[in-house]
Amino acid sequence: MSIIVSDIEGTLTTGSSWKALQRYYLTYLNPWAYRFFILRWLPRYPLVQAGILDREKAMTEWMRREINLFKGFSPDEFRKIAQWIVENEMWSQRRDYMVKELEKHKISGTKIVLVSSAYQPLVELFAGHIDADAIGSSLIYQENKLTGFETPMNAYQQKADNILARYKNEIIAAAYGDTMSDLPMMEISEEPVAVTPSPELRKIAEHRGWRIIDGPE
Repeated sequence: MSIIVSDIEGTLTTGSSWKALQRYYLTYLNPWAYRFFILRWLPRYPLVQAGILDREKAMTEWMRREINLFKGFSPDEFRKIAQWIVENEMWSQRRDYMVKELEKHKISGTKIVLVSSAYQPLVELFAGHIDADAIGSSLIYQENKLTGFETPMNAYQQKADNILARYKNEIIAAAYGDTMSDLPMMEISEEPVAVTPSPELRKIAEHRGWRIIDGPE
C-alpha cells in the first residue's frame, strides 16, 4: 500500500498554530505571562534570521519555552485549546485546492498522513477533518498533567525518520511541503511537491524538476 504525506502549516493552510496559540493565551489566560515569554525571546529572532543561530535548535527552544506556559494542564484541557486553534485558525484558513488534491488521492485508496512540527493534538484535530493519520510533536504528561514535549521535535530529519518508523513497509508515493523543514520528508518520496515554497525550497525544487504548486491549478 502507498501513502501520501503532507505538511500542514504553509502547505494545507495559511493559518499559523503559534499565532493562534498566542491569541488564545492573551485573550483567555494570562496576557502578562505571554508578553514576558515573547520579550525574553525577541533578542534571538534577528540572530536566527541572520543565520547566526541554528533555526532548528531555535525552533526547539521556542517550543520548549512555549509549552512551559501550559504546564499542569490535563490532556482534555489542552485538547480544548487545540480545538479552538484548529477551528478558528488552521482549518478555517485551509487551502481548499490542496485539501481537494489530497481527497483525490484518498479516492484511489491511498492513505493520507499529515506530518507537522505542531503539537500532536493540533495535528490530530486537523487530520480528523480529512480522515488522515497524524504525526506531530508529542506532548509529555505525568500524572495526567502536561510537563513538556518530546525532543527532537517533529521537524527536518525527524519528520522523515518518524514516517519511515511508522510506515516501514509502505511506499511514499508523494510528499507535499513548503519549507526546508519539509525537505527530508520530501526527499524520501517518489514525487516531492513544493506548495507555495519558501525561496530556499523553491530553488531546490526548480533545480531538481519537482512539481511546484503556487495556487489552484
